[in-house]
Amino acid sequence: MAAAKFTPTPALKYADELHATAKALVADGKGLLAADESTGSIKKRLESVGKENNDDNRREWRDLMFTAEGPLEKYLGGVITFEDTLMKHDAQLESQYKGSPLRDVIKKRGIIPGIKTDKGTKPLSRTQPEETTTEGLDGLLARSQEYYAAGARFAKFRTTYIVTATTPSQLAIEDNANVQARYASISQEAGLVPIVEPEVLCNGDFTIERSAEAHIAAYSHLFRTLALHKVDFAGMILKASMVVPGDKSGKVATPEEVAQATLHVLSKTVPPLVPGVVFLSGGLSEADSIAYLDAMNKLKKKEPSIAPWKLSFSFGRALQGEAMKVWAHSGDIKKAQETFMLRAKWCYEAALGEYKGEAGEPSK
Repeated sequence: MAAAKFTPTPALKYADELHATAKALVADGKGLLAADESTGSIKKRLESVGKENNDDNRREWRDLMFTAEGPLEKYLGGVITFEDTLMKHDAQLESQYKGSPLRDVIKKRGIIPGIKTDKGTKPLSRTQPEETTTEGLDGLLARSQEYYAAGARFAKFRTTYIVTATTPSQLAIEDNANVQARYASISQEAGLVPIVEPEVLCNGDFTIERSAEAHIAAYSHLFRTLALHKVDFAGMILKASMVVPGDKSGKVATPEEVAQATLHVLSKTVPPLVPGVVFLSGGLSEADSIAYLDAMNKLKKKEPSIAPWKLSFSFGRALQGEAMKVWAHSGDIKKAQETFMLRAKWCYEAALGEYKGEAGEPSK
């Protein structure tokens, strides 16, 4: 006789689908490609490599990544898109997918499409030094239902925290936790797995110990608030920042030190029911992002109990940076795709704790 299944009230309509999607996003070394840059954010990247920020270039760049030859579905569980990609753009480069909406290209490759649903950070009034809140809750349920109908199965929403001697303040911690909890609850109601991204910024002069303190303060209140809003932990993913010294501290931590500090933070704050923690690469080099993730998974192999979640990646710059340079400077689509695929392979290896090479060189 099968064991009775406990269902909390009120019942969550999409619970089973949310659980399956969350697990699939981080299964077997898979991670996420963060290709959700807003029009303003991608402007900096395109212009840094000499490309104009126009609709054709944005579409071509994403088309290049999504149609790259090779086992992309082995390396990626999901792709976080921006609204234009999900709702408007088609593949136009020569490939078997030409003419298909980019969202369908992602699905045809066995990868799950997702969508950025926040509307960006804004100053949090009367904070000094200035902290931030995030906009995007207005109309979120209707937008999320529209994205679900278009094929998206997960969403992402980013909040940020600055680290100083006095921040993140309790106001910023509570405000951003409430914003994230409302987003996560609404997303699950619409059938989207919420990727909750409380980014503790690495900008500033602070030690790795101070970074850990700030992470613990933000994450512990966040998960308390998520529980208050009845968010289903088995149907969400945490997108975390790695615990590193501030970029103006003059201090450099080894991959092992970053791994130990980051897992210390997660073990004190993240419920084991959460299927996966994916890490962002913002503010870090490609080499460091991969090395830190690999070190965490190597440590997890030695002590599985310290990390009951899958530890994987949700990288933007670390996956895209070098490939974008090749595309912009040479116009060689195939070479750019090969460069992108190689980095996806390295990230996959790091998510398994099996990375043997160094960023910039193929794994041996």
